[in-house]
Amino acid sequence: MFDTFKSPMLLAGALVFALAPSASFSGAGHSESEAVKATAADAHADDDADAGGGGGHDQHEHDFGTMDELTAAEQEHLDEFMAGVGLVLPNMSSSRGRELFATKGCAVCHSVNGVGGEDAPTLDAIDMPGPMNVFEFSARMWRGAPAMVVMQEDELGEFISLTGDELADLVAFAHDKDEQAKLTIDQIPEKFRALLAED
Repeated sequence: MFDTFKSPMLLAGALVFALAPSASFSGAGHSESEAVKATAADAHADDDADAGGGGGHDQHEHDFGTMDELTAAEQEHLDEFMAGVGLVLPNMSSSRGRELFATKGCAVCHSVNGVGGEDAPTLDAIDMPGPMNVFEFSARMWRGAPAMVVMQEDELGEFISLTGDELADLVAFAHDKDEQAKLTIDQIPEKFRALLAED
């Protein structure tokens, strides 16, 4: 779905509008894995409580808010603002996001359509509200970063580094149910599948 867009404005116009003036919206090993998972779970629970939800890795209705659709005037204002300050949006690709989700190790902790781990919130597109300000998605990742870093270092032995383009592709994948339906367990590298089998 996202790969067919010639202009990322069709997908993400709302997200950069959050930067524009006068914008308003509504709306290692496993020796310590249990302790690390408990720490991460506590962090997610605290984040869920802050967001007004009841916690739990499979609840997303409280994780992200929606925003109003942009009017034609707001879209024009956004276009002018971006051009004026030199902002650009990446060419988001949900198919590249699917590959990254599997190969970067995201699936060790997160699941999509039942494929992946259970130590972190699911990322099923069907649970994502819309329209969503994509910066909200990134902000939630930022709030969860301390727990994610701990879990990545424990489960994977290293911190996962993402570029801005890679993050954009992962966000696209998290919102594209058709692309998510293409994800299968055999796309996940063996080293990550072995970690999933240990849980």
